[in-house]
Parts: sequence; C-alpha cells; structure tokens
Amino acid sequence: MAFLVVSSPSRPTVLLRLDEPKYSLTFTCKVPECDERTSHMFSKRAYHHGIVIIQCPKCKNRHLIADNLGWFKDERTGQGSLQNIEEIMRSRGQQVTRGRLDASGVVEYTE
Repeated sequence: MAFLVVSSPSRPTVLLRLDEPKYSLTFTCKVPECDERTSHMFSKRAYHHGIVIIQCPKCKNRHLIADNLGWFKDERTGQGSLQNIEEIMRSRGQQVTRGRLDASGVVEYTE
C-alpha cells in the first residue's frame, strides 16, 4: 500500500492512499479580512461517506466541506440534511463549478 505525504509549514502532515480516488478543491476563504485562495486534496470516500473539514492556512478558520454523518446541523433549519459543499452552496443560491482533469493535466470545467 503506497501513501502520498502532503505537508507544508502552514498545514499538518496528511497521508493519502495513492490507490484511492481523490478530489481537489480550490476556494477563496470568505472570512472577513481573509480572502485567502487555497487548494486542498481529500479522499473521494470521505467526501461521499464521511466528513471533510478544511482549515484555512491564513485565518485558521475551519470550513465544512462534507458531512455525510449528520454531525453538523444547518443553522437555519436545525437539520443536517445538506451533506456537502455543493448542496450547501446551491441552497444559498451560489454557483458551483466542477472540473475534470484529463490525461494531459488540463482541467475542463463543467457546471
């Protein structure tokens, strides 16, 4: 079993299994006075079946990306019905842009 070690001075070390599908997410932190744009990797399994929380390297705020276990409740409804960032953004009327990395390393964006 092979692992990819991901670390930097501002992030803790993370081990990702190389044989497991992964997602990459790039976003801009919207905490007031932060606006840090960062990219993060996480397993496809965690996104669809577990919990993904990403910490902004600048302001250290934690962003909930996926909650398939219902641990976090929506502040407006009191329910944990929105399971991932795509559903959360769409419920707020925000645009979600998805992309696919082709064999040559080019990202093709879709909506």
